[in-house]
Formats: sequence, structure tokens, C-alpha cells
Amino acid sequence: MSIIEETDEMIAAVENWLQSQDYSFIECNYVPSRLFGKNPKFNALLRAFFRLSPYNFRNMTRPESGLYPLTPQCLVAMLKAFAISKNREVITKLYQRTLALRSPKSRNFALKQGIRIAINLYENSEEDPTPLNTVWFGQFLLDEQSRVIPEQEKKELLLSIAAYLTEELGYADHKEQGVYFYYGPTLKKEVYNASAIISAFLIRLGIKYSISEYIELGQRGIRYICGKQNKDGSWFYAGKPERPTVDSFHQSYILQTVCSVKDYLPFNIAEVMAKGTEFYKTLFIEERGYLRPMRYDKRYMPHNTWLFVKVDGRDVAEALVFFTKYVPDKEMVQKLLRYTYDKFYTKKKGYMVPEIFVYGKNRIPYIEFQAWFLYAFQIVKQYYNE
Repeated sequence: MSIIEETDEMIAAVENWLQSQDYSFIECNYVPSRLFGKNPKFNALLRAFFRLSPYNFRNMTRPESGLYPLTPQCLVAMLKAFAISKNREVITKLYQRTLALRSPKSRNFALKQGIRIAINLYENSEEDPTPLNTVWFGQFLLDEQSRVIPEQEKKELLLSIAAYLTEELGYADHKEQGVYFYYGPTLKKEVYNASAIISAFLIRLGIKYSISEYIELGQRGIRYICGKQNKDGSWFYAGKPERPTVDSFHQSYILQTVCSVKDYLPFNIAEVMAKGTEFYKTLFIEERGYLRPMRYDKRYMPHNTWLFVKVDGRDVAEALVFFTKYVPDKEMVQKLLRYTYDKFYTKKKGYMVPEIFVYGKNRIPYIEFQAWFLYAFQIVKQYYNE
């Protein structure tokens, strides 16, 4: 079977699985709300326990509504995947569910978390805004071409998202160094990939609607991120006082983002991209005809649960996107796809395992991972068909 045939098989399997679940299943951060306590450290440990378990200890009885708790992380990931195949029926269903997740805690449009999130960096309630998922929804709106959403409605949403990001979420102005967009409403520590994604979104939005303020602000955001690149071409996940950590898919996020707006910057980023890509390629190990991503750079103490994960599904999916769409490398893509088909695809059950722990595969088919893989496979199929 050829690589493309294997990719088509995985696309069909994941789409069928998602349909069988009515596009509703738990995501990896879900912890039954009754288990949370008042101590943030305990809550973070509780989330880590569920996150690192290869088997599902949650009660999976479907609610009377038929839907598990809806979260923007899974809905937006699915929207982006089905936007490529232009499946109008599925896009309509997912779009309506996404709109129902508007946060009541923001004046402008922002998506809420949907579930309580407890990690080491922060803890958010179900109603708190999630800027990163909001900007990913904005990316979907910019790229969506199925004509499900009226253009005026799309424009109003996009401008409201931009207002939320610039006026409510806010940013730190570092003058000539650029600007940094905050990661969340309660977190002022610097997390570089999120600021980069917001910056690129503002540039693209500003160009689409001829809003120079957003273009210039986004350009300053990209300048700041470029300035935070390490000498070896890497980016730390977060700035000080967080300890330095480097991992695979967050490198890809930044590289994809910078590359996506390289033609709209008033400064040259060729060296940044060359160094970044060269370093990124060092995070892959070739073995038995496969290309396996490394979860993290072992020079640095890993962040949170990374220590227990051998390969995260996003390490694979985001590498497929980057080396297909932004810096094409057919050989790398083929070896990554073969690795994905053999190690992540469960042929009998028709879904992708979300990650491979150091002690075995995670057997819980978290829905956002199905969508991230599906998006990557659709990107590969689209570009190879072209």
C-alpha cells in the first residue's frame, strides 16, 4: 500500500469514528468536576493523573443530551480539519456548537474553556476565556471557504475577536523589541508560541480588511518572537522565570506562524527561518525507515507531563503540516506518515492513539487528537494532489 493510500485510509477511519461519536467525546484535560478541590496544586496533580493514565478511569456514560462537555479545543480543531474537505453539513453542526461556547466574561467575542482547566501554569474555570482557542477559531474563519458562514457574520466575528485580543487580553509593549500578547486572562508569564499565533492572526486580519493598526501590531508581535529565538535556532516554551524547556510541536507552531506571514513583514526573517528549521530537524530520530519526533530537547528539564511522554500526537501532526505546507520535504513527510500509520493508527478501532508514553500507548481516543491528525492528513492529501 502506498503512503497516499495509507493516508486516505486514516482519513476515512478518523472521519467515520468522529461521526459515530456525533463529534463529541472527552478531551485530554477533562477531569470530572466533582473531584476538584480548593488547592490549585492538588488540582494540577489530579489533572496530571488522568492525563498520564493510558486507560480511562472516568465515567463515560453519555449525558442525557448525548454530548460530552463541549470544549473549544476539540470543536475548533475539527472545524479546521473539515474546512479543508469543505463538508458543509459537519461544519454547520460544529460551528453552531462553537458559537454556544462564547465566554460571558468578555465584552467582545472570546470562547470559554468549557471545562475547568488545572495545569501548573494556571487554573481556569469553565467560563473563563481561552485566547489560544479563540484565535484558532479566528484562523478557521479566515481560511473557511465552504460558504456556510455569511461573509458579514464572519467579518463581525473576526473584528470582535481582534478587539478581544488587543483590548481585553492585552499585551506588553517592549518598545523597539516589539510586543508580547498574553497567553491567558490570568497568566502574565511569557509563552512564546501563543503570542506568535495571535500576532500572525492580526496581520492576516489586518490585510483582509485593510486595518493598518492590526497589521503593525502583529508585525511588532512577530518581531518580538523572532528576537526571542535562541542562538541554536530554538525557542523556549516560556520565558523567565519559568525554567527553560524546548519541545517539538511548539517549535512547529512558531515556525508555521512566522512562515505564514513572512511576505507581510517589514524585516527579513530568512535567517530566523533557516536557523529555526535546521534546529527543528534535530528533534527527529530516523529508525527502521521511520522518522520519529522527540517529545522534548533532553538538554533541558521537561515541562509538566512531558517527562512521561515519548511522542505526543501533535509532535507528528504539526511536523506533517510544517514539512508539507511551509518547508516542503517529501522524504520527511513520507517517513513521518509511515511511522504514524504503524505506531499511532489503530486499524481495528479506527482512531488514532493520542500519544505514546514511555510505558506504552495511550488507549484513550481523545477527540482533539483525532481532529489534529485529521487536519494534518488533509493538508498532506491536498498538497500532494496539487
